[in-house]
Amino acid sequence: MMEGKHEQQKPAGRKGPVVLVVAAAVLAAAYIGLCAWVGGQDRAMPNVSVSGIDVSGLTAQEVNETVARARQELGGAASVRLSYQSWSGVLYGDQFQTADEDAGAAAVAVGREHFLTQGFQYLRHLAGGGDEAVTGSGDVPQEQPELDRVLADLGAQMGFSANQASYEVKGDRLEMTKGTTGRSVDRQQVLSSAASAMAEAYRQAVGSGGQAAETELDLSPMVKEMPPEAPDFGALYQQLHTEVVDAAMDPETYEITEGQDGVDLDLSALEREYDQAGEGETFSVPLTITKAKETKATLESKLFKDVLGQATSKVSGTANRKTNVKLAAAACNGKILLPGEVFSYNGTTGSRTADKGYLPAPIYVGGKSQDDVGGGICQPSSTIYYAVLHTTLEIVERHNHTFAVGYVPDGMDATVYYGSLDFQFKNSTDYPIKIVTESYDKSGSRYLTVKILGTNADGRYAKPERTQFDWEEPTTVYKPDSSVARGTLVLDKEQYAYKGRKAQTFRYIYEKDGTLVEKQNLGVSKYKMRPHTYYYNPEDGDPSTWTDGQPPKSTVDPGTTTDPGTTVDPGTTVDPGTATDPGATTDPGTATDPGAATDPGQTGGSGPAGEGGHLPGQSGSGEETPEQP
Repeated sequence: MMEGKHEQQKPAGRKGPVVLVVAAAVLAAAYIGLCAWVGGQDRAMPNVSVSGIDVSGLTAQEVNETVARARQELGGAASVRLSYQSWSGVLYGDQFQTADEDAGAAAVAVGREHFLTQGFQYLRHLAGGGDEAVTGSGDVPQEQPELDRVLADLGAQMGFSANQASYEVKGDRLEMTKGTTGRSVDRQQVLSSAASAMAEAYRQAVGSGGQAAETELDLSPMVKEMPPEAPDFGALYQQLHTEVVDAAMDPETYEITEGQDGVDLDLSALEREYDQAGEGETFSVPLTITKAKETKATLESKLFKDVLGQATSKVSGTANRKTNVKLAAAACNGKILLPGEVFSYNGTTGSRTADKGYLPAPIYVGGKSQDDVGGGICQPSSTIYYAVLHTTLEIVERHNHTFAVGYVPDGMDATVYYGSLDFQFKNSTDYPIKIVTESYDKSGSRYLTVKILGTNADGRYAKPERTQFDWEEPTTVYKPDSSVARGTLVLDKEQYAYKGRKAQTFRYIYEKDGTLVEKQNLGVSKYKMRPHTYYYNPEDGDPSTWTDGQPPKSTVDPGTTTDPGTTVDPGTTVDPGTATDPGATTDPGTATDPGAATDPGQTGGSGPAGEGGHLPGQSGSGEETPEQP
């Protein structure tokens, strides 16, 4: 052995720390695996309960079924006593809707809030630790009739509801009482707290083997003062404010609608008085009341009480013509026009056709009279116009006939043709008017009377007048006709001769006291002349060449000729000039009562003489129209 020689020992290996690290890694991996395994499970952890009901290891569906079954078995054993000061009320479990449908999900979620902790939570629960699965308050059903009943009783007993502002209209003032502060309970907070308290009551009931269990819930923290809400002044104004509306006639039903007074208030004054008033104090502000000028009662008393104007015409001619006049007049009878509305004769009567009962009667076609459906319908339009001329109503459209008519004075007729020429006037008054027509027989004659009924609020009245001028006497024309006996002249008795003339028409408007207000120029009506027409035998030659009214001697054997001496003397032919001159009608403007004037129907020719003619190529509709220039 050699002295002084030492062997150097190798240092021991670092196996300890490595083992610890490896062990820690293994444990960490194992823990991560446990967390992953726990997270992958769909069952409640051990020692998890819902309302004291053990649901360990159950799926969410199994939890829901178990909880529901257990609570059904418990019945009303669980209850919550709600209290506030001296008041109390009981809420029973079988009448309180819990979040049972969410219990399963809540139970399975216990301990699984975070991935890295759910492994620890599992081990804790496995070792005997337990948790109660609690559903969120927001998951509790909102519809709780029993809870609302209990809270309503609380409010009624303790005066919870705030006294809001109230108002009442008394005459021309608005009386308002300011609200007072009250108390209210936070229902949502009560609902959440009651759900937790009910869960505790169920735990106690389950723990006691189904014995009744009641928990306490003090509502004091959930009761708050409730000051009165300020009124919605804008809405209040809209509710109270009304525009004044006069009573009027409904345009559809013609019934009288009731008027209403206008109501207004100073909104700024109302708000100012409210702010200055104390709680529970009553104050008032004035209302501005505007009375309706026209009530239902006053309007009904005024309607159609005055005859604004009237006219009468004699209906001559054939029975068919009289029928047509009556039909057209009846179509206008009772026609009501509201203020501003326009009367249209064509629009009121419609087309005058056979299916409506109109018959063939004389009309004008190309200046000649002939029968067609609807002849005579211009007499009602003219008579209505004549009546309107005795009112202050506005004339909108009017046309005169080709030839002067005999049933109304010159310048006061109105011809119509459906689809072309119309007679229209406007109700320019402030009240409804009504057209009233009447056909009647008197002393063997037919008459048509038209009245315009309305309300003459200002007493004004009108008188029409006319001036006739530019008279043109009928000429004489001769037309050959081989059927006429030699040496004679035959007057065409269907084509009456008419004097041509013009008529300037005015309407004078007077105040109630007779003061002239306005002179209206209604224009000039031009009426054509129609000649006397004679037919002669062409063998006699043109009568204008005859000597002393006698045709030249015939070269034919006189023995075979009718003795000219027996020929009716043309001079004895009915002289058309002896017909009553239509212009001789008494001027209606000089008569106070239009009905008292000399009947214009007695002047001039009768029947077809007064009718207007068809437009060329148009027939069968019976309308009358002047010829175009």
